[in-house]
Amino acid sequence: MNSCRFLALLLTAVPLLAQGSGWRLRPAGKETPLSTLPMSAAVSPDGKYVLVLNGGLAPPSVSVLDAASGREIGRTPVADAWLGLTFSPKGDRVYVGGGSEAAVFEFTFSAGALAAARTFPVAPKDKRTPRDFIGDVAFDPAGHLLYAADLFRDSVVVINPQSGQVIDRFATGRRPYRILFHPDGKSLFVSSWADGAVYHHDTVNGALIHKIRLGAHPTDMVWLAGLPPSELPEDNPSWVARLFVAAANTNNVYVVGVTAAQDMAVIETVNVSMTAWQPAGMTPSALAVTPDGKRLYIACSDANAIAVAEVSHVFSRPLGFIPTGRYPTAIRVLSGNRLVVLNGLGNSASFLAAPNEDQLAAYSQTVLENSPYRDTLLEDAGTGSGSPIPARPGDRSPITHVVYIVKEGGADSPNRQKLAREFVGLDNFSPLGDTVAAGQDWSTAAIASDFVQKLGPNRQRLRLDDSAFEGGDPAGVPPSGYLWTNAGMAGLSVRNYGYFVSNRPLKDVSGGIQVQTVRDPILNRGTDMQYRGFDPAYPDTARARAFLADLATFETAGQMPQLMILRLANDRDQAGAADNDAALGMIVEGVTHSRFWPATAIFVVDAVQERAPALVISPYVKRGASDHNMYSTLSVLRTIELILGLRPISTFDAGARTLAPVFQTAPDLRPYQAVPR
Repeated sequence: MNSCRFLALLLTAVPLLAQGSGWRLRPAGKETPLSTLPMSAAVSPDGKYVLVLNGGLAPPSVSVLDAASGREIGRTPVADAWLGLTFSPKGDRVYVGGGSEAAVFEFTFSAGALAAARTFPVAPKDKRTPRDFIGDVAFDPAGHLLYAADLFRDSVVVINPQSGQVIDRFATGRRPYRILFHPDGKSLFVSSWADGAVYHHDTVNGALIHKIRLGAHPTDMVWLAGLPPSELPEDNPSWVARLFVAAANTNNVYVVGVTAAQDMAVIETVNVSMTAWQPAGMTPSALAVTPDGKRLYIACSDANAIAVAEVSHVFSRPLGFIPTGRYPTAIRVLSGNRLVVLNGLGNSASFLAAPNEDQLAAYSQTVLENSPYRDTLLEDAGTGSGSPIPARPGDRSPITHVVYIVKEGGADSPNRQKLAREFVGLDNFSPLGDTVAAGQDWSTAAIASDFVQKLGPNRQRLRLDDSAFEGGDPAGVPPSGYLWTNAGMAGLSVRNYGYFVSNRPLKDVSGGIQVQTVRDPILNRGTDMQYRGFDPAYPDTARARAFLADLATFETAGQMPQLMILRLANDRDQAGAADNDAALGMIVEGVTHSRFWPATAIFVVDAVQERAPALVISPYVKRGASDHNMYSTLSVLRTIELILGLRPISTFDAGARTLAPVFQTAPDLRPYQAVPR
């Protein structure tokens, strides 16, 4: 098995740059504005048009782009749409996965004009639930039957496009993402978003032919038939085709050899990391191969780049990177050796010529310069000598307890203002995350998983319930877990207040209280069940009182956990914002008056993108100061990790600027007095 590191090619040509505080965007090609979250593209059989499915916060739609000019020539609304987009073999019909509408939508297509036609319901409207959600759609090669992924039902449905009726359904892996047919039409492959596997099914009855485990979050797949034309080893490979599978929760693309007898085996792992020690965060999630079978293009979503590999030999050879817009989600190869790339969070499509060797070298340098991450930061975060924030994990800090508070909303409120005045104001701070779900992931995992990025808008548009985003979905886990996962695995004591917990006082049919659960193995060992989980109707001041009661027990015992993470989520209206602010003041006042204050740091961030400054509260923080450096949620996570001796969770906190400049060597033990509501 071969593993190729992309930057091995680049290290001789690209100098290391000074650490920045964020990632830059310098996309190649010409950009065409689109609607929100363009996530799927389909090229018409005649090559003249590119269709784009827009599935973000704006009303869903399908854009029609002229392939030659890159211009958008039409946009058609869809009741709902998610991932699935395909032409009929003749090119006169288009089919769209209907997401929470639990249907497949048919459109007619002629000379660039798209018009709504029939609707093929998968679940009757009166029986539909949030678990009925249609994603990818694909025709069999003969064009007789339409197959659709029923995402949360873990199955594939078969639709007769003549009658519009569902004629079959078969079980597959959990959270089926992409459907790809074998060229002979007798079988199909399904990537399982949750199982880290690809399932191979017979098309006649859905019977499982083979299952192969790969990396976490397999998403897109492409098929490349035949043996490479050159440099075959003496013992020729037994496979007759290769299946390339992107695994978004890794930095890898897995190459699966498929034999004439339909046996499958991993024959290679293509690693798209930019450096030798880069943590997870490249998020390879979409693929395309050139018609001649020589080049593979890999959308590295979180790196804002396309990785390019030569695949005309037995083992792949890395060629470099192409810079893209924000969060590329799809790639298609057009006639004339051109590419179109969808920028999912940039809300655009980029058209460009496939680069030659010289252009690719220049593009690769740009991609590396766009990233603040460097391997050297893993061993020296640049905090300076004598700082309370260690420069590397494991070095001693006078701070031994961290209280991490994640809010939802950046109201400019009395306690927040007073805390910023008395401790330190960060006036150039940016929370991360385009949706609340993504903001929570960035705040606790230093990355938003592709599951959250692609489904978060559906939750925000109230088309999905909260359970999938509160630790309840097997595909929702970020690449390396969460901050508490990191701490628990390092042997630290962790106390959880409100994350991934079901503890509302609901009664079952017998009149008793339902069993209360925590949907995370690390949190399950250290959750305060008296602190209410996600419940916007519950006052945060009640949560604060539960925390203070727990703090009192720590005072009595003389011991407090090393990491305490709190969620304050009741900031949905004016009354909630006032209650939320009062709760924050109560918590900070309680901690600063406790026996643990001399060795504690409190960090407060918002999980929504309103540019609300973070708060840093500690005896070791400069008092009455302002800091104009550019910081983000990642800066907070990286600082917490260094205090507690933890390794970074992802490439993003690993490359983030720390908050070391706001700390001082001599402690100031003055406590905080809260502003009452």
